[in-house]
Amino acid sequence: MNNPKASIYHTSSWLKSISSSLGYKFYPIGIENSDTGELTGILPLAQVKNFLSGSKLISFPLTTHCEPLVEEEQLKKIYDKLISESGKNDFVEIRSLDYDCNVERASLNENFVIHVLELEETEDKTFQKFHGTSVRASIRRAEKNGLSFEINNNTTGLKAFYSLFSNLRKRLGLPILPYKFFNDIYTNLIEDDMILIPLVKLGNQVIAAGFILKFKDTFYLEYTDSDKSKLNLYPNHKLFWEIIKIAIREKARYVDFGRTEINNHSLITFKEKWNAKQKRLKYWRVGIKQETESSYRNIKSVFIKINKYLPQNILRLESKIIHKYSG
Repeated sequence: MNNPKASIYHTSSWLKSISSSLGYKFYPIGIENSDTGELTGILPLAQVKNFLSGSKLISFPLTTHCEPLVEEEQLKKIYDKLISESGKNDFVEIRSLDYDCNVERASLNENFVIHVLELEETEDKTFQKFHGTSVRASIRRAEKNGLSFEINNNTTGLKAFYSLFSNLRKRLGLPILPYKFFNDIYTNLIEDDMILIPLVKLGNQVIAAGFILKFKDTFYLEYTDSDKSKLNLYPNHKLFWEIIKIAIREKARYVDFGRTEINNHSLITFKEKWNAKQKRLKYWRVGIKQETESSYRNIKSVFIKINKYLPQNILRLESKIIHKYSG
């Protein structure tokens, strides 16, 4: 599709990877031109079943945003069909960037933001717009610390990333997505040159890594992680800056720094010091049963406290259950 709002999250490779890795049932809604048969719009949905709260349709699970790529006049018909399915699904959730939903019984969740860096024509112009002491100076310190950088787009690189990712999630008290999740995405996207696995090393030791997506004019810092014991060497700044330089060389226009909860002030500040501009995400829910954010936050805080004491294999099992049944 050539829709200007299409993102990496609308590609068949991404949608198939998410569905297959966690066992979601995929419901793509497509709009075709009646004369040519050409696909002109799409609203990808996955059914997430929960034995406690029923089931819901989400566009799209484990995805930052997945804008409805349909014309305004088509939206009402689609929503009418989805609402008519309310006997089977408690609600429909649309995870959008800037879509305004005017459908009856729609509620809005704006608890997440993304940060997007608009790239300048050159590395120097881009670099000069970063915060002086927090970013530019830290990048220079990383250079002086003798850190090296490489792209390792193979299973060795993927495993190195996943090792750091697992340690980071354990440290934060969060469920650890299974290796299969990343491997499925890697396998489906690498053939179309839509993924990078960058590594930052101290000697032969990997101390920072990323799982970076590429689509059209945007690089997505989907997942990044680092060795906590080496943070004094500024490996994250080295990692981010090298990725940004690659994006500039490949004539990209934007670097998406990913999703952040609005109450995570330290992470928001970190991203904004890279001159990344904040955009509020709009997550719409349509249906008869709504989930309350307060209860979700209370449960999450309890899980985080417990998870910090659990081994990684239990956190992987927890992730399979939570993401399969909550999306």
